[in-house]
Amino acid sequence: MMSEDNTLPNDPENPAPVAVDAPEPSPSAAPASNANTAATTTNNNQKWKIVALASFLVAAVVIAITLGVTLGKDDGKNNSTSQSTVKEDASDTPNSPASSPSFGAADGTSPAVTSSYTTQYLESNGPLLSKVRMINPGVANGYDSCDALKDDITNALKHYANMVIVSEKSNNLYAKCDPSDPNWNPWGLDDGVIYEGNEEMTSSAPIPEDASISFDSAPAGGAESSSKVQEDSFGTNNQVEGVDEADIVKSDGNYVYAGYGDILYVWNATDGSTGMSVTRMPYNDTKEEDCEVPPWGPMPIDVVILEDGMNSTEEVSVEATDMSSEAVTSTGSASSSNGGRKARSHQHRRASMPFFYDPCYKPKPRILSLLLQGTRLTAIVSEEQMLWRGLTEDTKPSIINDYSSLTIRVYDTSSVPTDGSSLTLLGERKIKGNYNAARSIDNTGIVVTTSYVDTYLFANDLYRYQFAYCGLNDTEYEQKASEIALNKTESFMEQLVDELDLEIGCSNTFQIAAMQSGESNKDGSNGDLLSQFVQVLSFDASADFVDNEIEVERQELSLEGTSVRCFNISSPVPRPFCYAEVSGQPINEYAADLYEDHLRIATTEWHWSVQGSDRDSMSITTSKIFVLSFPEVNDTAMVLAGVTDHLGKENESIFAVRFIGDKGYVVTFEQTDPFLIVELSDPTDPHVVGELEIPGFSSYLHPIEIDGTSLMLGIGQSVNATTGWSEGVKISLFDISNPENPVEKTHLVDKNAYSNAQNDFKSFRYLPQSQKLILPKSEYTWTSEGNFDGFVVYNVSADAITQSYEISHALSSDIFNGCWYDAYMPPRSLVFQSKATTILSHSVISTDLETGAEEWRVNLDEGLNKTNTTCWGYFMGY
Repeated sequence: MMSEDNTLPNDPENPAPVAVDAPEPSPSAAPASNANTAATTTNNNQKWKIVALASFLVAAVVIAITLGVTLGKDDGKNNSTSQSTVKEDASDTPNSPASSPSFGAADGTSPAVTSSYTTQYLESNGPLLSKVRMINPGVANGYDSCDALKDDITNALKHYANMVIVSEKSNNLYAKCDPSDPNWNPWGLDDGVIYEGNEEMTSSAPIPEDASISFDSAPAGGAESSSKVQEDSFGTNNQVEGVDEADIVKSDGNYVYAGYGDILYVWNATDGSTGMSVTRMPYNDTKEEDCEVPPWGPMPIDVVILEDGMNSTEEVSVEATDMSSEAVTSTGSASSSNGGRKARSHQHRRASMPFFYDPCYKPKPRILSLLLQGTRLTAIVSEEQMLWRGLTEDTKPSIINDYSSLTIRVYDTSSVPTDGSSLTLLGERKIKGNYNAARSIDNTGIVVTTSYVDTYLFANDLYRYQFAYCGLNDTEYEQKASEIALNKTESFMEQLVDELDLEIGCSNTFQIAAMQSGESNKDGSNGDLLSQFVQVLSFDASADFVDNEIEVERQELSLEGTSVRCFNISSPVPRPFCYAEVSGQPINEYAADLYEDHLRIATTEWHWSVQGSDRDSMSITTSKIFVLSFPEVNDTAMVLAGVTDHLGKENESIFAVRFIGDKGYVVTFEQTDPFLIVELSDPTDPHVVGELEIPGFSSYLHPIEIDGTSLMLGIGQSVNATTGWSEGVKISLFDISNPENPVEKTHLVDKNAYSNAQNDFKSFRYLPQSQKLILPKSEYTWTSEGNFDGFVVYNVSADAITQSYEISHALSSDIFNGCWYDAYMPPRSLVFQSKATTILSHSVISTDLETGAEEWRVNLDEGLNKTNTTCWGYFMGY
């Protein structure tokens, strides 16, 4: 099964940054007619936009959070170019604006810190002189010059070298190494060569007030009377009104825009079967004859193709194969009724998938996300860097490892063709880093990326297993390693700065600092302060692009430690604004929220050092909500206003969070599901006021209202209280009208099923008018029968949740043994004129919302070339 996830492989110590939004404040704004419409408010007649990038690090874990805030004068003008054409109802974004802090300078620049503080430095035991500052208010001032940034990088590298040298010095095993014996190894075995060469590394240097979320509510008269009125709901399930989140599917009510692998599809919202616009992302494939992999030269790859009926274990004689030829052609479909190679053996499909090693293979570009701003559609496109290249004597390995090359492309949607032709490209721009998240506020697009720094290239020469240290005692090793580190530091620093490509200078870069403070100056990490660089880029999607070039403004941020970073984006260039520290790690973007001058963050901290008998008396987790206030003018440090006690029982961690006005709703879990309501009206005294304990857990919470009662829908898993095993999807309906006594009014369990809405919240859609819930559902049996991938439509009332009907997007046999294009659509649902459009995997289906009858369907694979060497299996988004 093929995965289209753009993140790096799941690494608990280095997850990709996650984006979270804060509200667009508008205490007196009227209800928005469109989820993409930004709200404004009046405060000192100044308009402000603040982006806070919060990084949370626990054992080298970094999570980036983007918070968009607008504060200023409402001049009655709408900056959007097509707001009058938008038909979306406000219920698609269940968040109403909240009030916002007044801070910053009137000219849009970031304040310089004038308050007095003492700079503290990390203790750096070792032979090299190093001064690495600990976090302080000055880090948000940026750098006066790039030379100052270079000095900080140099000091960080020396500190890292000290940590490695001190650690390796205690490993005197290699002091017994015999330089004259190439087969010597520290384990005393006769075979195996510990050193593969005997060239020494050289060195020449001496040692030197409104709720932030509104409820989706049904109109008076209930669902019965509302069914007679056509219903529209097609906006992205944004966390906060006025801040539009990037997604793979967007709609303006007239058209639907979807990124399908390397193809951008656009179709009429009410009938996609009448035709489409098809825009392919530029792709220059690597031809075999042009592919050279130094030092081996041209390298064509032979492809093993098993004939039908041949067992995959049989010996196959392989001759040189022309990879460009199409030996076999097949047509995939959304169901077997539209074609497909049913007779093809399972072994053939597995063998013909392009799984082989190919150093010349270049993946097709992939659309990661879309932003829709008026008549401008922005596509964020990735090209994975999978070209294997050997290093020649003249090349150096790259220090920054960007696993993908990103391009921002802006298209004109004022005129959409439906004859298969493409949209008009207005501008494009390549940007650095790996994609994390994107947002838009009015016409301003914001993109957050991360670049990973391979500091192992610097530290590798310092490890004692290197041949240069063979036979040296501890003192001799320390002196030799120190010389090598010192000699390497400057060149590594210069290459890193060069690869960062700081084209706008260094004044917009947070100062490098160890993200720890307090009385202790001992390094709480492994000494590597330069593992990642995050950058925030902004661009004007409404601009007239000259020569198709998109102007971007970039903010570079070095991330390390547990911190919150704030950016002022009222000016064209994002500027450092404030910072804070919290412990623990947030679970997702909903764990952060801005309300009435305060930032609320819910985290779980894991105490892995608790072992043995201590586990019976001590919790291995601490889950809390931190309330931070914004700094005063001419200061940068956020202040901790209050913090809760541990949330939930011992060893439980946070599984879901939702902030609504002055309340926080938290689900913690180990084997049972405590549903907690936290009172946040007094920022200095956040505390739990209500608790409910039930089996299972919810991973997504969504506020709704039925007959005037405030309710919360929870999507998660039913769990056997005895075994702890998951039993299927659980949909819960909580009555939260009395915060001190929450009640689970009803629930429904779909045995053995999984819903992508548990972790992909944009696949969730609740319709307040008809009181229907649309969720994706998947079941996989590992056979050709009993598989399901599609959606379920539920009826929701105040005391019952019932299944209405299912929408299947593929036959069971095709899921198990079909031939598909190498792209995948995550589950999305939209509603136009009471017709549900569901998008999943390789098809689009329109269904009558009331009866469940199919209106039309589109096979996204139709007409796409799939040969036996480019045939992919079906992917399920577990």
